[in-house]
Amino acid sequence: MKKMFVLACLAVFVFVGTAFSEPIDFPNGLTIDVAPGWSYEAEDERIILIAEDNSCAISIIVSEVEGVTSLEAANEMAKEHQGTEPAKIDDNTYEYSFIDEKGSSTKVFVEVENGKLKVLSITGDHKDVEDIIDSIKER
Repeated sequence: MKKMFVLACLAVFVFVGTAFSEPIDFPNGLTIDVAPGWSYEAEDERIILIAEDNSCAISIIVSEVEGVTSLEAANEMAKEHQGTEPAKIDDNTYEYSFIDEKGSSTKVFVEVENGKLKVLSITGDHKDVEDIIDSIKER
């Protein structure tokens, strides 16, 4: 019985250790819960998060803009990437996708709101993506 209790306690500690994300405050005004094992780089307006197995990368850009709509920004970026026609997600957000020179598929979400261009790109796939995206908060 005592052995089972010790094993149960160890299992809880192992699970707890892998379940928590590390909230990071980035220079571009965002706080993101970075999942265990993911690496990140941040420079000025851009954040790049990379999965531990390199199966997925998330890029987030927040920059100041004037006189540009979400649709205009999405159209210009899709053209630059030779991507699909931007599709409206909601009143102010557009999505397009493209295949890069390595054959990897990337989804891009573009929004302009209150003078800020916000771009979220996801290349590849990973089980942590949804949790990371859901954790993004503006400070």
